[in-house]
Amino acid sequence: MGSIINLLSKGLDGSFIRQRALANNVANAQTPNYKRQDVDFISVLRREQGENKSLPLKATSKSHLKGSEFRQDHFFSFVLQKNTSYRNDKNNVDIEVEMAEVAKNALYYNTLSRQIDEQFSILRNVINKGGGA
Repeated sequence: MGSIINLLSKGLDGSFIRQRALANNVANAQTPNYKRQDVDFISVLRREQGENKSLPLKATSKSHLKGSEFRQDHFFSFVLQKNTSYRNDKNNVDIEVEMAEVAKNALYYNTLSRQIDEQFSILRNVINKGGGA
């Protein structure tokens, strides 16, 4: 369960960083020569999810196989879209697209928040009931 929470937490981090980039785009929508920024965190999460298809295992003996662990060394990369221009002043921010992306990112963040809350609720339930029914 810890790796699930770690993966969801990374998703929240990526969504938060993306929100800042989108807000920066909205703030600079009228700035000449400004180029739109975005954050690629979905591909990092997909890669992590692909690497962690097995359940984590706890080794209680040296002869046991090691389980997969979520690695914390990945980072989210900023993507600068500099090969397009939306207006004559070479700015490529479309405010309607940005606001739609802000709304989509907010939904994503809220969904991940609820999923993490559910994971912690399960843990609290196990702790409070001691694993019994």
